[in-house]
Amino acid sequence: MSLKREEQAINAYTKYLQTKGVSADSIDSRSNFVKKLIALLDGQVNRTDYGRALQAAIKIEDTTERQQQLNFAREFYPFWMGDIKSIARISETYGFDLNSAKFKEMPATLEWAEIDALNAESFNVQESKLLRDYSLNLQQQNLSEAALQEKLKLVKLMLLRLRDIPVENSMAYRMAVDVTLPLFNLEDIKQGFLAAVREFYYIWLEKEPDPKNLVKTEPA
Repeated sequence: MSLKREEQAINAYTKYLQTKGVSADSIDSRSNFVKKLIALLDGQVNRTDYGRALQAAIKIEDTTERQQQLNFAREFYPFWMGDIKSIARISETYGFDLNSAKFKEMPATLEWAEIDALNAESFNVQESKLLRDYSLNLQQQNLSEAALQEKLKLVKLMLLRLRDIPVENSMAYRMAVDVTLPLFNLEDIKQGFLAAVREFYYIWLEKEPDPKNLVKTEPA
């Protein structure tokens, strides 16, 4: 009898981490969390289900390791989906030294007027496609127009930050989130931003890679 999809995904993920030189302790930490996540995914098949299960898993854990768990889930997602193309893409830059990534300076306070002023010409073809795909995803959630536009505004800000990253992988995405959070003064907006970029991550992950950003590096 063949292994269940979930068991196959965990085995593939574990072997992948081993090939990248990840320590045994780190692999155990990842495996323990994704097994708890898997328990909430039985019978589920798409990224919306995955996102809901992830939120439930993090709530159940309720620890200070929340960000780390999010990173584990982002790494594991393409293995759970069996997305060979995405696995190959993140493999190219796994272990990239994010401390060497230089971000453009941003204002101490966020000027929403600048974000509101962005139009279709402000984004390239790929970015525009990602925004359209995310908008379609939001429409399926039956959100109010105001809530939908608010999430799109936050994701536009994220796309601007992602332009500054020299590589395209889950760790770089996390770094873009981390360096953007301090721009928000209000806690409810911070939480709204985190919710939007978590949803958008699975849209962003499926984009076509920019060949110039596929930098091969040694494992950390």
